[in-house]
Amino acid sequence: MLFKTKLTNAMLVFMVFMCLWQLDVSVLYSLDILDQAGILVLFKLLRIGSIMLPVAFLYVGYVTLKYQIKENVKWMNWIINKYTLGIYGAWSLFIYAVNWTTYGVTGLITIPGGTTTILYPVYGEWGALFVNHIKLLIVSIVLTLISSRKISDNYLRSFLTSFSLTFLFTYMIGVLNLKAGTFIYSSQIAVMFFSIFIFFIFVRLSTKIIRETSQILKRKAKEEQIEINTSGLIHEIGNPLTVVNGYSALLTQNEQLDPRAKGMVNQITVAGSHMSSIITNYDQFIKSGKINRADTDIMEVIQEALVLTSIRIKEKNVIMDLSEQRRMAASMDKDKMRQVFTNLINNSIEAMEGKERKVIKITIFSKNNEGTIIFADTGAGVAREEWDRIFTPFHTTKDTGMGLGLSISQRILNSHGGYIEILKSDASGTEFKVSIPLIDYKTFVTGQDMDAK
Repeated sequence: MLFKTKLTNAMLVFMVFMCLWQLDVSVLYSLDILDQAGILVLFKLLRIGSIMLPVAFLYVGYVTLKYQIKENVKWMNWIINKYTLGIYGAWSLFIYAVNWTTYGVTGLITIPGGTTTILYPVYGEWGALFVNHIKLLIVSIVLTLISSRKISDNYLRSFLTSFSLTFLFTYMIGVLNLKAGTFIYSSQIAVMFFSIFIFFIFVRLSTKIIRETSQILKRKAKEEQIEINTSGLIHEIGNPLTVVNGYSALLTQNEQLDPRAKGMVNQITVAGSHMSSIITNYDQFIKSGKINRADTDIMEVIQEALVLTSIRIKEKNVIMDLSEQRRMAASMDKDKMRQVFTNLINNSIEAMEGKERKVIKITIFSKNNEGTIIFADTGAGVAREEWDRIFTPFHTTKDTGMGLGLSISQRILNSHGGYIEILKSDASGTEFKVSIPLIDYKTFVTGQDMDAK
């Protein structure tokens, strides 16, 4: 939601500057209704549109890059970031300030335009700065095009690519206005088509997002109904199963039973215990979607998970690497998130069984109000075709276990507005990425201090 708002605002800023650009050109045709002195003032005033247009265009690319860039192309942040955008903006404002001096535009001259008298600006000594600045727009377009290919979301990648290419076409026509004697009509027609095209692209993007959101809500409603039905079924099965387990336990103590009968009773006991385990695990899976939130220090929860697994870590001679203990806070169910971290640590320990080098490295960082915790081990790895299936309930690649650990972890994180995924997995080990929305840590600490008082 935050990204959609940012992108919408960036597009609005861009379209405002584009309109000002066209108005700036249009006033040169208004000699019939305004005097030349008034036109000169308006021309200089509205020139903010054409001067700030390259920055506004790059801002659209920056917003998209900031929120949607793939993890493996972070180098893009060195090219398009708030600092380069700020410098570009400051330079543009400098050009705009020069525009008001005699070094920028010194006046207007009339040129023949058929039935209409057209004015054209006369540039001062630094007039070339403006011309070259406008031509720099091609740099913004190229950078935005490059960044658009690195976006993970297919819809957004298509939108930004179409947006960049369409504006490149508009720019190539619009830049003709820099030449005296070139009439306004070609650039205005190009801008009109650009606006219509971008409008339809934006509507198409919004429609697809709305459709996907609707499908997610429908699936969630369906899941909730399944949960209700399954909870009732678990309860109904649990009652008679308790009787079966109870009487089978009593029968095993009966010395009058012959060996064959005792063997049958033992099989009933084993089957009953297995059924109870399935019901208990599935009940836990259903309840994992229900959370009780509280503002919590994520590092504190990770430390607690390490304490809970410390005995096993020591027994298996596992080296824990938690070099950077970055402080982050989130609104979360502390018990359930501890369960996620504990499960990931235990999974890594099991994956490293038989390995000579056993290391679990936990890396913590934050970006754009999202906390990321990477769990990397030196285990046997997960086959590529299993990456998605391992999060499916009751699917397991191990000889033991119910196959619910990762699906429960995924469900817990989804309930928090986060997610879990495999970043890398091969013979050298596996990297799991856990992401969760953050709250402001300073506000969290202040709140803790207030509670303490």
